[in-house]
Amino acid sequence: MEMVERVGLVEAAARALPDLLGEFEHDGRTGGRFTREIDRFVERAVLDGVEFIDEVTPEVVAGFCGEAVQGRDGSWRTPAASTRRTRRAALRWLFRWLRHHGACVVDPTIDVKVSEEAVAGSRPLTDVEVAECRLMSDRTLSQTRLPACWALAEATLTTGEMSRLVVGDVDLVSGTVDAPGLSRGPVARTVPLTDWGAATLARRVEELVGGGGDESTPVVYRSGRSLNGGGATAGQAINRILTYAGLGDDPSATAKSVIAWRALKAFEQSGRIEIAARLVGSSSLDATARLMGLDWTVGP
Repeated sequence: MEMVERVGLVEAAARALPDLLGEFEHDGRTGGRFTREIDRFVERAVLDGVEFIDEVTPEVVAGFCGEAVQGRDGSWRTPAASTRRTRRAALRWLFRWLRHHGACVVDPTIDVKVSEEAVAGSRPLTDVEVAECRLMSDRTLSQTRLPACWALAEATLTTGEMSRLVVGDVDLVSGTVDAPGLSRGPVARTVPLTDWGAATLARRVEELVGGGGDESTPVVYRSGRSLNGGGATAGQAINRILTYAGLGDDPSATAKSVIAWRALKAFEQSGRIEIAARLVGSSSLDATARLMGLDWTVGP
């Protein structure tokens, strides 16, 4: 087993904080929640006698994620699944940072499960779930294909569109992607990448071009497969990331949920459902509303 110098938990968390705030510079709400949960975890762990990073076990993480919360009436209750997932996502960010900086080898958050009651149909992911999926797509810290698939999903590309995308469709200067559209699905469109997605695709393109690829090189699907097969493979990649993030047992969390998350963000920022519809390549406002889980009715 690889040996690393023992690092104190309090010191490590303090060193990680500036990078956390920098990564979530444009998503202060998630960054703030992660910061608070990491601070609470460190405080709780120290009280329980955990001094070093390598003393943090899956049991310690699970105990923190399931720690009771106090209601306004003063009573204590089991935290909601969303709270437990936020806590786990924050700690996964911390341990990914620690692995990247050589401060630990084993990630004690990987095997911690969060159960949640399933709901009917697909739903938009939450900001915390997206942040956790980003972390888990890049958990090896080396391969670029899985994170690239997630970046394209955040840009509202369907898995079928992903299989048709080539390097020349990615504009890293403007931070956009030319989505090819499908004959029975979204129309062709130019869509902006998220900040995380732009940085992720820059790594992917650099790797492909450095390996001899050119503008006609597929971004995520492997040569030799049919386009339909490539779409299925991209779908498997998204499902794998959802599973890594603990959402594999939630039937309402699908590849469509990532697109719905981005569409809902666009709608919340603009207040105009047609902007969300253009983003996802839909000609139907009703279909876009259903995708986002909105109770959309057209007035008389």
